[in-house]
Amino acid sequence: MKHERGMTLLELMIVVAIVGILAAVAIPSYTDHIIRGKIAQGTEALSEAKVRMEQYFNTARTYEATMGNATCPDIFTGLFADTAFSVALTNCSQTSFTITATGLSAKGMDGYSYAINQAGEKSSKTPSVGASQSCWLMAKGVTSC
Repeated sequence: MKHERGMTLLELMIVVAIVGILAAVAIPSYTDHIIRGKIAQGTEALSEAKVRMEQYFNTARTYEATMGNATCPDIFTGLFADTAFSVALTNCSQTSFTITATGLSAKGMDGYSYAINQAGEKSSKTPSVGASQSCWLMAKGVTSC
């Protein structure tokens, strides 16, 4: 009696189906995990930027770059260099500021926006949430804090 080596076509199709099912579950989960990591990195940089603004205020007694000029100091540009966000410091006055991190579409974060002001009030907007929330949404599919 001759022994044949190898797999039948049915066995191969079963293996391909199992691998396909596993990939269909694993890939979206992995993608969501990567997005959550980018969000955490961006919000961490925002928190650090707020701390640096408070340190600047303690030294200069204003959030403005120069007294009466209403321009924002450029003290944390490099803080967002390795994140998937661009940063804008706006609404600078002697007593207030707003820092906004906007997701870069080239890094897969299009539609994500996070902000913090001098009072520590946070806001965010993600693709899954139409209106801005008064907290930082930390995952792709989350709709409230």
